[in-house]
Amino acid sequence: MDTLAVILAGGQSRRMGRDKGTLPFDGVPLLEATARKYQGVFDAAAVSVDRPGRYPGLGLPELPDQRRGAGPLAGLEAAFTLTDARTVFLTAVDLPFADADLARRLVELRGNADVCIIRRGQGGREPTFAVYGRSCLPHITACLDAGERAFRAFFPLVEVRQVAEAELPGWDLDRVLLNVNRPEDYRRALDLLHQGAAGL
Repeated sequence: MDTLAVILAGGQSRRMGRDKGTLPFDGVPLLEATARKYQGVFDAAAVSVDRPGRYPGLGLPELPDQRRGAGPLAGLEAAFTLTDARTVFLTAVDLPFADADLARRLVELRGNADVCIIRRGQGGREPTFAVYGRSCLPHITACLDAGERAFRAFFPLVEVRQVAEAELPGWDLDRVLLNVNRPEDYRRALDLLHQGAAGL
């Protein structure tokens, strides 16, 4: 398999107070809305979960964490360990306006780098909307074995293609990368969704 889209949905949603994947969004649970975006975009799509059977009936293969409670980096490790994908496009369930066309563009921009990631104007990077090559796997595993769970510990070990905002004309990155972590974030996302529907 060349490219696999993996939706991270194994978190505990503590700040939200309920499972983010089940939040209603545009008439369906947020995880289902996200899954629909990526089905048919790459060679396959799957959902990263903390335990098997967390989202029955979704219709996507599950990739259970091999290291419980170790965060998104462990989800990426499981994606490579449990599949034969050469490339993983990693996205989070809590990005309700994530754009599959932008995901494809990042895959194109990766070139020969191990990672392709967006770098925002203020210097922040978006590791849970990014592209990773299989060459990353031994470095991910080494970091996790050493107790390092943050992407920032892993990035210095690989070649990272950082895509500046200016390279992505036509995308409203504030909207596309809006992260729904807290109830107020969810309310904002719903407001933006309704505003968009009203403008049609």
